[in-house]
Amino acid sequence: MKKIITILFVAFAALGSKAQVGINTATPKGTLDVEGETLVESYLVDTENVAARGNYLLITRSKDSSPVGKVKLLDISLRNVAPVNMYNVVLKNVKEDEVVNLNTGLDADKYVVAITGAVFTVAVSAANTSTNPKSYGAYSTEVTKISSGGKNYHAVNLSFKGAGTTSAQNGTWTLTLNVFEKSLVKDWGTFNGSVSASASPAYSGVSTNTPLGLQ
Repeated sequence: MKKIITILFVAFAALGSKAQVGINTATPKGTLDVEGETLVESYLVDTENVAARGNYLLITRSKDSSPVGKVKLLDISLRNVAPVNMYNVVLKNVKEDEVVNLNTGLDADKYVVAITGAVFTVAVSAANTSTNPKSYGAYSTEVTKISSGGKNYHAVNLSFKGAGTTSAQNGTWTLTLNVFEKSLVKDWGTFNGSVSASASPAYSGVSTNTPLGLQ
């Protein structure tokens, strides 16, 4: 420990005089050049209390690399996918309004998938034309899992409940998918809550099971 402190002291003293210092190298290529792996047993803390602006890269700290704790830079521009991905899907010529178990091709063991927006267009008719304004149905969107070729994939179910299509025409769904890498998502498990008929308004309530840290 004393040797390490001495090395760091000499290094920072040299840095103060604008010299180049090398550790495990006699020909440093920068102000401080460390040859070999560096393990930092700490956390990087941004001490600037200002609004985040500009573009940022993601630094990850591995739990199973050798040595444990190896810090890696995740440059999104060099990858085909990002930790969080978003794209639109247009499904044309859907049989009336219903989509059942559409295989997204997204590995359920690798990704978390959410539908963040869905619109049914073309050939939509009102469910109740006697009201003013006319009453339309409600969108129903769901992400489920299906098995194919020994693997599990995310599947999408869509329907426009309470409304049909004009003369049983086929329609078009436009939906937005958000895809998250599962390794970067914290699973909080299942939390059970309830509502009360005696509440005001009836059957309302406040969650008391919000995970610690999200409250």
